[in-house]
Amino acid sequence: MILFIDACARKGSRSRELAEAALSYISEEDPEVEKVCLYDCDLKPLTENMIEARNDALNKNDYSGEIFNLSRQFAGADIIIMAVPYWDLSFPAILKLYLEAVSVNGVTFTYDDKGVPHGMCKATKLYYVTTAGGEIGNNNYGYEYVKALTRGLFGVADTKCIRAVGLDMENVDARRVLENAKSQLRDILLC
Repeated sequence: MILFIDACARKGSRSRELAEAALSYISEEDPEVEKVCLYDCDLKPLTENMIEARNDALNKNDYSGEIFNLSRQFAGADIIIMAVPYWDLSFPAILKLYLEAVSVNGVTFTYDDKGVPHGMCKATKLYYVTTAGGEIGNNNYGYEYVKALTRGLFGVADTKCIRAVGLDMENVDARRVLENAKSQLRDILLC
């Protein structure tokens, strides 16, 4: 199953457009797709009450509750595609809330006797797809965070960032930049 995570707030999002192109190339091989639009989820920062309720369930090894739905879905995906706009050197806050929701000991990762985390996610690949109005350069902190979390904690070995940048700069043909990115994307995904 392919999990498509949409962290784009705007209709007509260029990040979503690029990620949907990635999805179209990959879904030919694996037609089962589950889409999660983060702005349609009821994501909230974890409060003390929420943490206590979650810990109670974890202490009982009961991962069946609704609070674990997103985590179970994430852990069960074979491939993950994230559509994420580049905001303030990172990503929208809604993605951080989502990552906190899916980061569950016993579902997406576990610790061994020595306290070393081991990923429990089935996914072998994660594609982080982003667009930016300006240049990103080496300041892609959002992707770096997602890569560290999903590789180091969740066990997703292969993560790639696919990006189209400079879309709002003077004398840049944004449509051409996006089409070139889609072409490069096809080469990356189908090789």
